[in-house]
Amino acid sequence: MIFYDLIQQLGWCREALLACLAVAVAIVVALVSHEVSHGIVALMNGDDTARRAGRLSLNPLVHFDPVGLLLMLAVGFGFARPVPVNPQNYQNRRLGDVTVSIAGITANLLGAFFSAAFYLLCYKWFAGTEMDSVAYYISLFLTYLFLFLMSVNISFALFNILPLYPLDGYRFIAAFTGESNGFMTFLRRNSMYIMLGIIVLDWVFTLVPALEIYSPFYWYFNVWGGMIKNGFIAMWRLII
Repeated sequence: MIFYDLIQQLGWCREALLACLAVAVAIVVALVSHEVSHGIVALMNGDDTARRAGRLSLNPLVHFDPVGLLLMLAVGFGFARPVPVNPQNYQNRRLGDVTVSIAGITANLLGAFFSAAFYLLCYKWFAGTEMDSVAYYISLFLTYLFLFLMSVNISFALFNILPLYPLDGYRFIAAFTGESNGFMTFLRRNSMYIMLGIIVLDWVFTLVPALEIYSPFYWYFNVWGGMIKNGFIAMWRLII
């Protein structure tokens, strides 16, 4: 689990508690921004279903899905309760389907991109503070927060872009192909089993330390996600 790993790395100390708090805040911010973005873009396309259902709220409790939250805490990615939308209300059905499907992923990637800038600024502040001072702990928390906002937002984006039902990647493909063909029917029926199989396979790899770097989650989230994160940081280093 994320919190367990942090405590193992940092030990029981103030720094570890600040890191755990930063992770929790990052998860909430990434989750809420992802879901609210779907609702806002749907509203821009003429559908007010999410607004009438109270899903444009920034209150995280209306968006949490227990299973998705447990997945996020356990393995670093997860999902929330899908925001209700009615495509029949879109002014342009194809445009609405496409823009709503990518709204959450776009929000997460933008969140990660701008978090990289604040991470660099906060790290510079932290590096110049005196150990155990108030400024030290405030700047450390903010450094952790924006670091984890980068990681969590990227993980959310990478997970939701998978073409598995009912994730955003599936919705994006369905916007162009429809949902009545055999392939999309297969995905609707079997996506849960596919994801479960990937999770089990990843777990098997982690049982053997020498094979852990070959696990699908490691390559997808750590390697590819790390490349995206490092790319964002490198871009901001040009001006910060």
